[in-house]
Amino acid sequence: MSKRLALSLLAAIFAVAPAFASGGGGGGGGGGGFGAGAPSDAAPAYDPVVEYRNGVRFMEAKDYAKAEAAFKRVISVSKQEANAHFLLGMAHIAQDEWKPASKALKTAVKYQPAMFEAHARLVLVSRKLADAKTEQTHLAALEAAKSDCAGTCPNARAIDAAFALLEAPADSQQQSALPPAFRAASAQFGDGAYLEAVRLINLGQYDAAKQSLEQARLAFGPHPDVLTYLGFANRKQGNYTQAVNFYRAALTIAPNHVGANEYLGEYFVETGDMPAAEAQLRKLQKICRFGCAETAELQRWIDAARS
Repeated sequence: MSKRLALSLLAAIFAVAPAFASGGGGGGGGGGGFGAGAPSDAAPAYDPVVEYRNGVRFMEAKDYAKAEAAFKRVISVSKQEANAHFLLGMAHIAQDEWKPASKALKTAVKYQPAMFEAHARLVLVSRKLADAKTEQTHLAALEAAKSDCAGTCPNARAIDAAFALLEAPADSQQQSALPPAFRAASAQFGDGAYLEAVRLINLGQYDAAKQSLEQARLAFGPHPDVLTYLGFANRKQGNYTQAVNFYRAALTIAPNHVGANEYLGEYFVETGDMPAAEAQLRKLQKICRFGCAETAELQRWIDAARS
């Protein structure tokens, strides 16, 4: 399934707004349907990928109030998008808004505990607020990560960078509200990271694929194709809770996303919830009124499970 899905995406992936425009469509790229129905339809008020990219551009331009508004719009649609919460926190820091910065950064690490710079920023913000409890909590989290890693894990560089931030002079800690990883995450960078993830998934290298998908996520925020493949990779590793969370996040943004709908149905088959799997099949049949590969594949899974 993943090779077919990848090939169907190449022509349109990450055109940002157009990625959600068509209903049905092949694989993971189609079917958001933003703006396609009546205003009363159950659809997000904002395209979070567009708003995320807008927010990054506003951060680059040091227009932090507009960046703040853009990231809040992302979060209104994709509540668990850790990068948006982190960048919202950075926009608040740039405006000397310490309490809302703390709230945003705490939410970021809630959804992505390995976001080490967010932990470091929380330590610094907590010092501004004289919040010793929060400072110690997140300093301890960094110290535990450093101890567990011992300089040899894939996150070693990020952990070291977080400690370097804490040790830097105060004036250099706020030189840029947009961290280097986000400044470097252009659309071209995101495309490359995504396609590398597809290659790694096809090879069954799911840990490496997830790392590449997180790099794509830096560039594009909560893009449903990225979220769908994060769900797929986690499911293949047996991480079912994480997988379902990613599938549902993708479907919140793009309810007719055929890839996410198919993979969610496969998850239901794997976990023995056949009524839910069949409900997903009916949904796909409605989305793909003239048939699509995703419907046929989920039907095959259901038939195999029933036989």
